[in-house]
Amino acid sequence: MDQPLIIIPPIVDVIVTGLFAGVILRQYIQRRRQYQLYWSLALIMAFLATLAYICMLVVQPTSGTGMFFFRIYYLFGASIMPAWLGLGSFALAGWKRLTRVLVGIVSFLSFVALAFIFDATINQPMLARIAGTPGTGILQPGPWLVTTIILNSFGAVAVAGVALYSGWKLMRRQASIAGLHASTILWANACVFIGVMLIALAGSLARIFGIESTFWLVMAFGWVILFIGALLASHRSRVVVASVQSEEVAHTVRL
Repeated sequence: MDQPLIIIPPIVDVIVTGLFAGVILRQYIQRRRQYQLYWSLALIMAFLATLAYICMLVVQPTSGTGMFFFRIYYLFGASIMPAWLGLGSFALAGWKRLTRVLVGIVSFLSFVALAFIFDATINQPMLARIAGTPGTGILQPGPWLVTTIILNSFGAVAVAGVALYSGWKLMRRQASIAGLHASTILWANACVFIGVMLIALAGSLARIFGIESTFWLVMAFGWVILFIGALLASHRSRVVVASVQSEEVAHTVRL
């Protein structure tokens, strides 16, 4: 690797996504919330994708091992991860039946995307120049592009849409929900929305405006904001559960 500093922003992303995944996975183990499971899977994918990107740079992108790492990076990071974040948002919103249906669809499309991406032709001259960029245009257009667009679009719309919908519903309700101030929930929704938009914007900037050098920094910033939103949403969940348990205890005492 000719430019060692290029690897620093992806390393920041590995740290952020690794910490994020660890926190949410721990919450799932403790509380068994469905949305925490899907978010954990998505964050583990993001962690593995960024780690694969770094490994690819270390072993040289155009080597056989480097191309394998590139496909792992593109599969988890650019293709299927956003859809699993979206599933977490649907589960958090409480739409259980819809979420179960979508889990089957997303799982099927994820396996299809895996087959297509590992079968796609790689533009090796472009792959040789991938350092510091998102790797746009390296895979030759093919069926993988259809599944990637579907999964990415679903993920972005689901996460951002649920955040906006939850915020809109909150504005029409009381100023406090289960002892948690409405402003806290609004901040959670705002952070989730902004974080997802920044993560999506990082790739869009690289494609549309050619600002490839900022891709990994924007991604890291987006993950940090999304992390904050997820922690706030988790705090909301804990407060709601505690409130329900308190009401049950009070009802038992009255009886």
